[in-house]
Amino acid sequence: MDIEVGFLSKSYISDIPSWGGMFPFGIDGDAPYIVEYEDHDIDMETFINNWMKELNRFPIYTLFTYISYDAEEIGDVFSSANIEYVKLKLKVDRETFIKAKIEDYTQFKIVMPFLYSQGSMNCFAAWSLSEDLFSVGKRDMKTLFGRRKVQMPIVTLRKDCTMFWIFYDGASVISLSNEDLFSSTNSIISSFPQNIKGAEVEYEE
Repeated sequence: MDIEVGFLSKSYISDIPSWGGMFPFGIDGDAPYIVEYEDHDIDMETFINNWMKELNRFPIYTLFTYISYDAEEIGDVFSSANIEYVKLKLKVDRETFIKAKIEDYTQFKIVMPFLYSQGSMNCFAAWSLSEDLFSVGKRDMKTLFGRRKVQMPIVTLRKDCTMFWIFYDGASVISLSNEDLFSSTNSIISSFPQNIKGAEVEYEE
């Protein structure tokens, strides 16, 4: 077993996200299939790279938080690889984001280390298949200081859409989807690269 695949309850998605909660970002649209992927004795970044190559659902769109002093390095790397991107700076909060369009596997391999690094530091880092599902806007959020409006990433799931989010500390990757491919453990595992073994795990409600 290389990757554990488990379905999470839809109850984890709240109309009002919580800071530090399961999904600390806005989610619009239907996401009946919430799946967590955990690695065992393999490198998650390499697995994700190879899986995205296998799925071949390019262009892939990414949105991730970045630290200001990393901006120049990211810009140089993305520009040299002809990766289309924009920087999004929030007016109220100090968070800044990079949104990119990934045309192929070679570009995705370049972007993935930035995604996983930011996700492992508990910053928002996500990507979507085939369609751009990301925006940034003001939403209510439960915080340590009570409920208040903050600017946050928003994921809008339309028909046959899938996005992936790097969970806290990079401990796992979670997908939100309404596509048939992600409706069962068997179909998900069958889409993995041939050298990867998957196993189903069941979570308590």
